[in-house]
Amino acid sequence: MNHESYFAEKPLKGYRVIDFTTNISGPSATTILSDLGAEVIKIEKIINGDDSRSMEPSFNDKSAYFVTINRGKNSIAINLKENDGYRVIIDLIKNSDIIIENFRRDTVEKLKLDYATIKKIKINIIYGSLSSYGNTGPYYNKPGYDAIVQANSGIMSVNGNKGSDPARVSVSLLDAGAGMWLAMGIIIAVLKKERTGKGSYISTSLMETALYWMNYYISSFQVTQLIPERIGSEHPSFAPYGAYKTSNGFIMIGISNNNLFSNLCHALGLEELMHDKRFENNKLRVDHKNELNRIINKGLMNNTKEYWYNKLSECNVPCSIIKNVKEALEDEQVRALNLFQNVNEYDKNIKIQSIPIKFEDKYLKIEKNSPSLGEDTYKLMRVLGYDDEKISYLLKKGVIKNF
Repeated sequence: MNHESYFAEKPLKGYRVIDFTTNISGPSATTILSDLGAEVIKIEKIINGDDSRSMEPSFNDKSAYFVTINRGKNSIAINLKENDGYRVIIDLIKNSDIIIENFRRDTVEKLKLDYATIKKIKINIIYGSLSSYGNTGPYYNKPGYDAIVQANSGIMSVNGNKGSDPARVSVSLLDAGAGMWLAMGIIIAVLKKERTGKGSYISTSLMETALYWMNYYISSFQVTQLIPERIGSEHPSFAPYGAYKTSNGFIMIGISNNNLFSNLCHALGLEELMHDKRFENNKLRVDHKNELNRIINKGLMNNTKEYWYNKLSECNVPCSIIKNVKEALEDEQVRALNLFQNVNEYDKNIKIQSIPIKFEDKYLKIEKNSPSLGEDTYKLMRVLGYDDEKISYLLKKGVIKNF
């Protein structure tokens, strides 16, 4: 992507975010704010920093996860349990607009970084909180990762093939989803503050996100009182819909109405199915999907996935070859979108995608690599007004760490 194609006017430029988050969910939220132009100051532990630094695969003090969801941020390493460290944090808060944390509830109160405390320090602060299970209820202080909440919310019960063991969705959809909701809430709070001058408390959780993603299954259960089952790549509401085997691999086909079913029948040379009473509308096709899938699978096995992809596409049938990551990155549509920006991390050239939103048909530029642990400590201490003598004292005492 050429530099001229980046959109330069970033809407959150001038806002400073203090980022206490770790792992994936919270950093996903603050990365969105960073891409939108906010100055994000990542607060890290002096020893080892954010846990996501050591997630595999990793190199030096960064992991593949870390470089992706901490791009554009500044890192300051502080011992929050030291009084001098806490005073540095208070100075940062006084000079900032937004705070985001994903501590456990007992931890945030012990560190005196809860909203009630921070609001007394800066009345109009925008405070974002991201947790596993929400800010009330019996799980209020319970730890939980993406997969744990997938299990708790019912997602794992509907994911996987029929008759198989429950399976987590392999991408961290609750971490990323909760991060998106929190970033959206922060942006709304910024608009409110610009209009009224007042701060806000914004909260969301992995559990709330999971239940929102489960909305169809929750509604369906209430209507039918039937427990949803795992059906693999099929869809509970449409047929034919799913992954079908060809002579050399799989192709995904999605049919949602009679016109598309007619197109599919023409593409497969199975026009007789259009006149079969069992398949004349979507409800009947869902009721008889096992027999319908058997017929379609038999036809598709006669040729390759490439042949059928071209044939189905010619007939305007929604379909895709099921690709691995390498194949997806080489896809002509992915290349045409020009999504990725080159970032150099320890002499490794890594392609990273900014948030997938275009402004005036342009993506936002990633301004800075992910930081090394404490990379910006000295610079930020100077911005806060600390002189060399005080900074040296805090370094020797182990209150702060500089890269």
